[in-house]
Amino acid sequence: MQSKVEPGWRFWLLMVLFGGGAALSLGVALLFLLLGLAMTTPLLALPAGSAVSFLNIAFTSGLVGVVMLLGLSSLLRTPPPPAAVAAASRRRLALASLAMILWLPLVGLFRIVETSPLVWLFLPPLVVIGAAIPAWWLVEIARRGLDVLPRGRGWQILSTSLALTIPLTLVLSLVMLAVFVVVLGVYLNTQPQLLADLQQFFEQFDPAQMDMQQLEALANQVLSNPVIVALLISLVAGVTPMLEELLKPLALWLYAGDRLTPAQGFVGGALCGAAFGLWENLSALAGAGEGSGVLILVARVGSLLLHTTATAVLGWGLASFWAQRRYLGRLIGAYLLAVGLHAFWNLFGVLSAVPVTPQLPLISRLPASPETFNPLWLALPGMALLNLFLLVGLNRRLQVETRRMMAAAVSGDNSPAPTDDTFIKQENWNGLDSAGN
Repeated sequence: MQSKVEPGWRFWLLMVLFGGGAALSLGVALLFLLLGLAMTTPLLALPAGSAVSFLNIAFTSGLVGVVMLLGLSSLLRTPPPPAAVAAASRRRLALASLAMILWLPLVGLFRIVETSPLVWLFLPPLVVIGAAIPAWWLVEIARRGLDVLPRGRGWQILSTSLALTIPLTLVLSLVMLAVFVVVLGVYLNTQPQLLADLQQFFEQFDPAQMDMQQLEALANQVLSNPVIVALLISLVAGVTPMLEELLKPLALWLYAGDRLTPAQGFVGGALCGAAFGLWENLSALAGAGEGSGVLILVARVGSLLLHTTATAVLGWGLASFWAQRRYLGRLIGAYLLAVGLHAFWNLFGVLSAVPVTPQLPLISRLPASPETFNPLWLALPGMALLNLFLLVGLNRRLQVETRRMMAAAVSGDNSPAPTDDTFIKQENWNGLDSAGN
């Protein structure tokens, strides 16, 4: 008879984290829902966009609260047997693929709703659904054929990422941005003419009557300065990717003592990255409702893919190192690859969006013109394909290793097991280790 395992520190930490996070998120959702509905009344005479933004935030906070409730529930319920989980995994991928097919007409509906008088009623749920479906699909692609996490552990990882990783990343990003502003301010004080031009521009800046020629001239002046370009690149393609890739798999560290297999680290990392990307996308869509939402919804699928792939790769590297300390090189390589993917994505994204091309080696020689065709526009789709190739390729590799290990276990092979041990320990299906964590 198996003795009962008492819950340990991780169980209680997650209980407090998920319970408090759910209460806070649902409270914020209710507050913004009431404020948004109040703004739709004719008595206040407020723009429709204000109410839509508040309702978008309400639905986003509501989604976060529901995820944390599911994470809380997974801590308390008795998990099903492994066979039931394997069958559910196949159904999940089929359902997620069907949802992704239906996502395409939903994008068209998104555009129609944004311009309708009832935008405040229909757009907020569409924002949540439109952002969540690609995240779900990418997670199912990452864990296709890899039923390696205990049932409910996925909700725990998602909830931890939303409750802990996102706030910590936001705080540290603000600190990093403040340092950047200070450094930039110190440098601008040594450039009186550029500082005067910037002050004049912002004093005359009117979003309703934006002068594109004036904006392009100012951007050309700023981006022709090598010091400012170096500072911007160091922030966008240097410090930001290094910080975010370091923090995104934070939820996995709670399970480092479980000696996660590489496959578990890969799937868990994908969940961490998808949670981070989903939050970013929902934040970007908070202001949807004035015709720009469709472009944001579609374009940010690439960012979601980047975060899912990069953190899945890093999760694989982390779990490999935790299982076998000799895999330090794999961990370092995985982190550098994740940072590199993120850095180039950010760099090409900025270069594709600015109205002028910065004076950089190689890039400044491209035959680009905003009025015709910019070759840099091809960089982001190319990076997206590379990320998808990495996600699918590493998944297939881990599937092969999983099948090999399970076949060896069934046949009673007594030969030394490969170091990339990817099958799950059946006694860990209740999500608690021997210490109740």
